[in-house]
Amino acid sequence: MIDRPNMPAGYRLQVFETIDSTNEELRRQVTNSVLPEGAVIWSRIQTAGKGRQNRVWVSEPGNMYCSVLFRPQCDMASAAQIGFLPVLAGYDALSELLGKNLPLRFKWPNDLLLERRKIAGALLEAAVGQNGVPQWVIAGFGINLNNHPAETRFPATNVAEATGQTIAVESLVTAYCRSLARWYDTWSEEGFAPVRRQWLAAAHIPEEPLTVATANENISGAFKDLDEGGSLVLETKEGSRRFAAGDVYFPDN
Repeated sequence: MIDRPNMPAGYRLQVFETIDSTNEELRRQVTNSVLPEGAVIWSRIQTAGKGRQNRVWVSEPGNMYCSVLFRPQCDMASAAQIGFLPVLAGYDALSELLGKNLPLRFKWPNDLLLERRKIAGALLEAAVGQNGVPQWVIAGFGINLNNHPAETRFPATNVAEATGQTIAVESLVTAYCRSLARWYDTWSEEGFAPVRRQWLAAAHIPEEPLTVATANENISGAFKDLDEGGSLVLETKEGSRRFAAGDVYFPDN
């Protein structure tokens, strides 16, 4: 019997021992039924976990795998900003459970780093409804609590290895969903500004050297800003460049 984490008001949890993918399960349910906003899928194991750009997300037991359904009333460009909310919620949850001095940082667009190594990442999926308004948005999030893949494109770690501390997955799911609900309410009521402000407070250092890898090119420069829509602003030799999608790497990666 799996212990059930506590959910914030309006959020309904479904618990699985094993599943192919928490995002895929939500997609199936929202496609085949009228699923309300706030539906949450949590599984101890994923057999076919996935990350951004159809990459495999290694999903061994002991980590957190969770997806949440939203139905925002906005255009698709604004809905993409929801991708920042899981990493903010993950930051809050880990800080709450392990202490606020934990060296956590955000890496654009939706990764959470511990000691400059990836411990968590988000996957946002959506379907377009009438008039360009999202029919639904699924925010998936995984946190490496007790293990991590050995060979990755970006260096990875897990909470237990990096800090020597262990926390129950159930406690993390509770803290994460509580914070995610708060951030979603904040974004819905106040827009992207408070999300952007919080992200910038614990993200790339101004003028930090970065390389952005897109589908067509790699562009190096210095971090300048996160713009009002969520795009990364990079200062290059040719001037400022904005990126709505891509992967960020540090010089020592």
